[in-house]
Parts: sequence; C-alpha cells; structure tokens
Amino acid sequence: MKQLFKKEILVIILLFITGTMSSQFVARHAMTPAQYQTEFNNLSAKGYRVTSLSGYTSNGKELYAAIWNKVTGPAWAARHGMSSTEYQKDFNDKVSKGYRLVCLSGYGVGNQAKFAAVWDKSSGGTWKAKHNMTAADYQKAFNDNSKAGYQLQQVSGYVVNGTEYFAAFWEKKSGSIIARHNLNSADYQKAFNDFTSKGYHLKCVSGYQKGRTDLYAAIWEKSTYPLAMAKHGLSRKNYQHTFDNLYYQGYVPVFVNAFASSGADNYNAIWTNKVMKSADINKMDNAVENYMSTQGVNGYSFAVTKNGRLVFAKSYGYADKATNEIMSPNHSMRIMSVSKSVTAAGIMKLLEQNKISMNQKVFGPNSILGSKYATPSDKKKLNDITISQLLHHTSGLRSCNGEAEFWNKDKTYDDTMKMLLKSSDLLKFDPNTKYSYSNTGYFILALVIQQISGQSYENFIRTNVLNPAGVGSGMYVGLANGSVKSNEAHYTPATKQNMQLWAGFGGWVARPIDLVKYLGKVDGSTPPTDIIKASTHAILTQNTPLSPNYGCGWTISGDKQRHNGAHGGSRSWLAEIGDGYSIAIIINNAPSNDDNLSKLLNDISTAVKSVSAFPSYDLF
Repeated sequence: MKQLFKKEILVIILLFITGTMSSQFVARHAMTPAQYQTEFNNLSAKGYRVTSLSGYTSNGKELYAAIWNKVTGPAWAARHGMSSTEYQKDFNDKVSKGYRLVCLSGYGVGNQAKFAAVWDKSSGGTWKAKHNMTAADYQKAFNDNSKAGYQLQQVSGYVVNGTEYFAAFWEKKSGSIIARHNLNSADYQKAFNDFTSKGYHLKCVSGYQKGRTDLYAAIWEKSTYPLAMAKHGLSRKNYQHTFDNLYYQGYVPVFVNAFASSGADNYNAIWTNKVMKSADINKMDNAVENYMSTQGVNGYSFAVTKNGRLVFAKSYGYADKATNEIMSPNHSMRIMSVSKSVTAAGIMKLLEQNKISMNQKVFGPNSILGSKYATPSDKKKLNDITISQLLHHTSGLRSCNGEAEFWNKDKTYDDTMKMLLKSSDLLKFDPNTKYSYSNTGYFILALVIQQISGQSYENFIRTNVLNPAGVGSGMYVGLANGSVKSNEAHYTPATKQNMQLWAGFGGWVARPIDLVKYLGKVDGSTPPTDIIKASTHAILTQNTPLSPNYGCGWTISGDKQRHNGAHGGSRSWLAEIGDGYSIAIIINNAPSNDDNLSKLLNDISTAVKSVSAFPSYDLF
C-alpha cells in the first residue's frame, strides 16, 4: 500500500554540499568491499570524508557507491558491511561517544540484511533511529515520531528473502516534509513532479526491488535550495553518462543510492549546482531541444570554451537509441570533414620541422610522392600540384569517397592511391585555376604526412598535434571496418566506410570537448599557448585569390576559424563564434532540413552568447 506522510518540521540537510566546482569531491560506484576500503583509506588520508554511502548487490555481489568531499568538519566515522547485530553494537557505541547518524544504508546480501553508515559529532536536536522495520513498522514509527515532533531525515528501503524492510532516522526539529514509500517508477516520477512544483526539493530517495518491480521510498522538504537535479532508476552505464553530463554543466553530486534490480544494479542520485543559473542553462536547452525536435535528431552533444577555458558541455538524447543508452559528453563521434583541419595542423608541424614547404611539388620528378606513385602518362598536369593547392582545394582534383576502395576494410593506402591514379576523371581542371572542394586532396595530404614522417598518419598526428594540445584517447581515427569503438555513439544511418582510409579528409572520431581543446591550441590566440608558431598560424589561416574564404583546412570568416562535417549519420561543427567563445557540436543522425548545417551552428551559438555568465573555472 502506498503511503503519504506529511509533517511540519524544521529542515536540516545532513549531507555536506559543495558550494562551487572548485570544491573537491570524489565519487565512485560499483566498488567491491575491498575496493571501497582501499579508496576510503586513500581519500581519508588526503582529507576527504564520506558524505553519501550506499551498499547494494549486483548479481548477488556486494558493492558500494560513495561520495567523498574534501571539507573540514567535526570528527566523523564510517563503517560498512555490518550485520544487523554488528550495526546495533556500532550504533550503541557511537551514540555513547556523542556521534549521530548522517547517512544510513540497508541492503540485502544473500539472505541477510547488511548496513553501512556514516556518523559525525555535529550538534543538533535529539534524534532517533530504527532499522529492519517492515512497511507497517515504518508507517507506525513515522506516525509516532511525527506526533512527537521528529523530522524524518533519511530512509533506506531494502529487500531480504522477498520482504521489504526500512531503516531510517529522525531528528527533533520543525519544518515541512513529505515522505512516501512503495512507489513504482511511474508513481514516484508523478510524486516528484507534483511535490517539486509546490516548492519541495528531493532530500533522499531509496530504491529496492520486490518481486520484479522496482519500488522507491523518498523524502521531500520545503526549504531554500540551490539549483538541483535528481535521477532515479538509472542503469550502471547510464548513471555514469548522467554523472558526466551533469559534471560538465557545473553540478556536484550530493547523494547516491544504488539497489539490486533484476540481477543488475540501478542508481538514484541528487546533484546541486551553485555556479550556473537555471535560466542560462534553459536558454541552451531550449535551443538544442527545439533543433532536435524540428530536425528529428536522436543525439546531440556540444562543448563551449571561453577564452580557452572549458566552461560548459552537455549532451542530449541517445548515443544508442536501440539500447536506450543516453548520450554523454564523453561519447566520441565521427567529425567527418572537420578532420581536414587536423590534417592541415599536421602539415603545419612538418613546415615548422623544415621537412616540407608550401610550394613543394607532390607528384613527378624530385617530388614528395613521385618515387612511390609514378605520374600516369595521361595525367602530366598532376606534376604541377603543390602542398598549398591541396590544402586550399585549388589542385584541380575531383573529390572522392564513393569508390569501392574507401568502403573496403581490406584496402590499403597504396590500393586506393593506385585506383585514383588510374581514374580517367581524377583531374577536373588544371591545377591552380579555380577552387573546388576535394576530399582527394586531403587523402593525398595524409599520404604526404606518412611519406615525410615515416610514421602512420594517425601516429604522427597524435605525437605532433594531439598530445602537445593535451587531447587524449577520446579522439582517434575510426576503424577500417566502419564499426564503432567502445564509448563511441551509434549513427543513423550506420555507414561502414573504411575510416582508416578516410582519415585525412573525414576519418577522425572525437568528443566535442576534445575538439574545442584542439581548436584552442591552433587558433592564434592565448591563452592557451598554441602548439604552432604565430607565423605558422598566419599560413594556416591565409586564403588565396582562388579560395577567398578557405585557408588550410579551415573556412575563414574574418579572424574566425571554422569547419563543419557531414556524411551518413554524422554532422559536426567546430567554430570560433566571437566574444572569446568557441564551440564544437556533433550529432549522430542527419537533420531533416538543415543541409548546410547553418541552423545547427547558429541556434546554439546565439543561446551560448546570451548566457549572462559562465563560471570562471576551466573544466579541461
């Protein structure tokens, strides 16, 4: 039977809530008892204290989730894995020494109840606690304690041998709370929406499964509270994705509860945000959600820097709609033609290493590739092509990517280059006579990098561009068979091109966070310090009379660099948008009515620039 409790009592928040993102916290989940103990010891030695602790099981295995904060406070203690008898003994001992409960978790392991608890010596009113209560016992305890003026502070529901039990504690204070238990997911969501609309905030939520149904017990209280976010019933994977998503919006975790659910584990959690205004986040949410709904987009992820600092990132929708995996800022996605800017950066590094020149010939006698790929007799004009022309799309080469070689996982660069050289229409016009956007030019530039450096294209880029820029393993060239890697989003349609052969013109996969970090290192401004010289940046962004709006791998708009990408189920933007802002956006399916992707960039850019203030921190 679902119960509704309501009582006027004073509000106290038992969790230590971090005030800013500069506050230090650590959150871990799916820890075995030994892993939790090791983490506890290490973090305690560094001045962290446990502020939220939950024991639970997954496939019968005892696990823990916890939040630590580096804050000062009264003496404290925590214990886990206690039987009912051990918990009662510890309870009596702690009370006799002046400690009071601040966190309590009951959970079933096999056929017995276990407990984890956090105590401290904070001041406060008289308090009471009780565990192993049946639903009827819990109802009676709530009624009796409410009549005596005690406020319910925390409740933990758990199931042992098919019976639900509750552990809870109360404090004698005044204020307004609402508590409910034995709510299924839909009823809990309805209660949450109803109570929050009336000015209550969620203080505690505990999940437990009876039979095959996930149930929830929760406490709401009416008080002034910062911007908050609460989620329930998240799978382990989606809990991590949600955690990451909220972190990059300025939220910090204040409460976590995990519970056994059909052999796996589900998570409930609460976060607060003291560094962003709700109205500012709503501006960006509205822009993204409107774009997604009107363009039929499944998943959307973006990141924002201000003067080189990562100040915000957020993801929406699904990384894999078929499996209900939500999108996270840490999901990588194909960036397609934004890859050209990466290839151009690699060429700039070769310039700085004096291993290449902009006017150097690519084919023919004494050229970069001439000794490896002989110029066909019917294509002597290839010998006029220079590095600069390839970079600026003025080489006269037609574009590529539709040929069978680019879609065959077993084909190599040599196979593909030989195919192109045999192609009767490889040259559309004489080199250096007009502009024509060409994937082929950047495919050849990848070959140039390999030939000059003696390394694979990807290894050279990682060593000379990404590593110096501080970009890690979230950015990589995709797989030759066109499949997605672990933690890479899925695409609609799921095209299967050979991403290794596409590398130079469209094969890179990245997080938006990686892209804005990379851009900050090749944008000609500080901070942060660029990985290329100012003189090299001038070459990178220099257009030509034939390509007035295109530099080397970048579209140039005044002093702004930008490039987009589009193919199959991926669309992307990487752009400076003015006022010190740069933005990266990736979506994982084609929009229905935005062919040039102007709306994709403009809508969120307008929202970002209308934000009253982003925090002063750097989330990189």
